[in-house]
Amino acid sequence: MLELVALTGTMVYSITNNFPFSSWGEALFLMLQTITICFLVMHYRGQTVKGVAFLACYGLVLLVLLSPLTPLTVVTLLQASNVPAVVVGRLLQAATNYHNGHTGQLSAITVFLLFGGSLARIFTSIQETGDPLMAGTFVVSSLCNGLIATQLLFYWNAKPPHKQKKAQ
Repeated sequence: MLELVALTGTMVYSITNNFPFSSWGEALFLMLQTITICFLVMHYRGQTVKGVAFLACYGLVLLVLLSPLTPLTVVTLLQASNVPAVVVGRLLQAATNYHNGHTGQLSAITVFLLFGGSLARIFTSIQETGDPLMAGTFVVSSLCNGLIATQLLFYWNAKPPHKQKKAQ
């Protein structure tokens, strides 16, 4: 749900500010994937009616956010709320890595692609939107992703301690 809120915030903020589709299009497709997953989770739990209600409520919220009824300050606040969400999520991961003394089963490819992608998004958001909030979000994301990437390199050969079998 938090990911859906973040994606919706980016998408609504970008549409409201008339940014080019290339600056927010991935948020649209990720949002569609996320709501599909949410619906399917409910459907396979036998809660199809609840899933349909979720889709209807989300559609209604999206319409209200994109309508002239929603003040620009609310839309901006929604986009700005992405920054603490990114920071908290990444710092929790970094703290867990530090506490464990290893990065567990984090995928090196995924970590480095996230880091590189967030770096690239700084420049594309500056070029395409010129918006400091959008660029700032990606600067913060890059710093946090860089921390995780650094930990991955630092703990590269560290292994989780083996659990000893209990004697019977």
